[in-house]
Amino acid sequence: MRTMKWTTGVLLLAGAFLVLGGCDKLTRPHYEMIVQNVSTTDDVARTIGAPDIKLDDQWHYERVDKHLNVIIHFNDDGVVVRKQWIDTMKGQWEDTEKPEDSDSYESTTIRRLNE
Repeated sequence: MRTMKWTTGVLLLAGAFLVLGGCDKLTRPHYEMIVQNVSTTDDVARTIGAPDIKLDDQWHYERVDKHLNVIIHFNDDGVVVRKQWIDTMKGQWEDTEKPEDSDSYESTTIRRLNE
């Protein structure tokens, strides 16, 4: 009986840890699911969660413990026009940005910050 109570307590604690610890949807695979010129504010909120800072046309996500910043830019219709993944722990800054002289263009630039 005592072993059963102990086992139940451990399982409940492990379950609570998984639920609470696994709630952060701001991951690289989720970020990559956001498609420039296609995804909307609703899509972004469902995919990576609510932003830490919400401006008129930008949502900012910050994870200080992971040295991670993510910025999502929207047009007036609420569609993603640019996204940035800044991981200072790994020395990466990925930016999708449309050059001013192009009508339809999507690029990804990854810069190593520590070089």
